[in-house]
Amino acid sequence: MDSGLLLILSFFAFGMGACIASFLNVVIWRVPRDESIVSPPSHCPTCKAPIKWYQNIPILSWLALRGKCATCKAPISPRYILVEFLGGLLFLAAFWRYGWFAPLAWVWISLMIVGSFIDFDLQLLPDFVTIGGMVYGVSLSIVFWLLAEFTAFRIPNFTDACFFVDPCGSIGGLALGFGLLGLVRWLGSKAFGREAMGLGDVFLLGAIGALCGPVAVLVTLVLSSVFGSVVGVALILMSKAKLGHFVAIPFGPYLCMGCLAWMFYGPELVAWYVRLLTP
Repeated sequence: MDSGLLLILSFFAFGMGACIASFLNVVIWRVPRDESIVSPPSHCPTCKAPIKWYQNIPILSWLALRGKCATCKAPISPRYILVEFLGGLLFLAAFWRYGWFAPLAWVWISLMIVGSFIDFDLQLLPDFVTIGGMVYGVSLSIVFWLLAEFTAFRIPNFTDACFFVDPCGSIGGLALGFGLLGLVRWLGSKAFGREAMGLGDVFLLGAIGALCGPVAVLVTLVLSSVFGSVVGVALILMSKAKLGHFVAIPFGPYLCMGCLAWMFYGPELVAWYVRLLTP
């Protein structure tokens, strides 16, 4: 691809991600509260003043307003710009990794952003993220399989190990993700005498398996456990938790982090691990 065109498309991918993430901020706030995501239009959560279009430009408007409402000067959470910047970066990374197939990855990235931040806030994962991800993964695999069977369409090589899988890999990944984490949830609940993990996490790993296949399930589960453990230790060191005391930590965001690591570095991670096991 010509370097000039690549630069233009890269700016487009980042801008698209930031714009969609701006809308995702609305979804993150309103969906758990059973509010409409289209009405009323964007407004200040403090004074309810409508936000004009030029005050709603992703990233730039927050910076221009210095993180405050233009009407009442109430502070606007920096998480809004964080989500927008994260969306831009992930969309850009998906474009660099998947090229023209990036929009298919953008759908799942958007769902993971919404699910992660809602899980951080309320420790719940919406069905449209988990079950929707399962349906999306299986449907995508069937569409690609049909195209390969009845047309000259061929999936690029990167899809063999990262994101798009055939129907057998999709259904197998869904079953492995759901069954494996379901077993962990059951054993943990028996061991601790309380619910050790939400059912939404089980569905989420099933969705990851449906999209990325069985190997991705195993790698994601390992990486998410590492990420979650690091945060747990950090909380203890910061005196926000006590060793031996039960602290509820949402697992969904770390599953999403593990999935993102797989989507962008899947083959490299597997190759690195194989080298560790090879004398």
